[in-house]
Amino acid sequence: MAYFLGRDVKVAITTEHDGAEDAGTSSDYGINSSIAAATSSLVIPNREVSTLFDSGEDANPVQDVMSIDLTIGAVDEDIAYMGQRTALKAEIKKENSITITKKKDGKFFDDLFKAARYGLMKQSGDVPIIHDGLTQPDNTYGYRVHVQLKASGEVISFPMCSMTEFAVTLNADGVQEESLTFMGHATPVIATSGNQAVCSTL
Repeated sequence: MAYFLGRDVKVAITTEHDGAEDAGTSSDYGINSSIAAATSSLVIPNREVSTLFDSGEDANPVQDVMSIDLTIGAVDEDIAYMGQRTALKAEIKKENSITITKKKDGKFFDDLFKAARYGLMKQSGDVPIIHDGLTQPDNTYGYRVHVQLKASGEVISFPMCSMTEFAVTLNADGVQEESLTFMGHATPVIATSGNQAVCSTL
């Protein structure tokens, strides 16, 4: 587990789908009318956005980050053989958790958690719609979370994450905060810039 203060990192979130610049308008993505109102404000850059941490219209830093908690691990299975004293520990999958705590400045992440926790999926004609989480994911499933260390400039990219938890902290004497937790099972990529390649590991 690694814990960083917001002043030490920059955080960016994109979809895994490469055609999702406005992930939520019902006219563009054909989502269910019952959640169209909740998602009309969602604008999420696609995986191929070129300026993740730069200033400007195409940039995507998450604002007012107070802290971020990274947990990078793996799920093992113990296999015992008769006559052997030591069990085999076979890695089954990766297990990555990213918890972002930030000042609450709107209802964007409320809407994201309610209606678009699993990112986007392709339909016929490659038109993306919001993923319902009920079908087998492919390599464009979920979100990609990028964490840049300000001191070294290195970027850790966590592909194929879903938003698993959302909480709001209310305090009469302090600033209202919200916590977002993303979890994924693909191998993170560490590089000098945000990784934007299609993930080959499901």
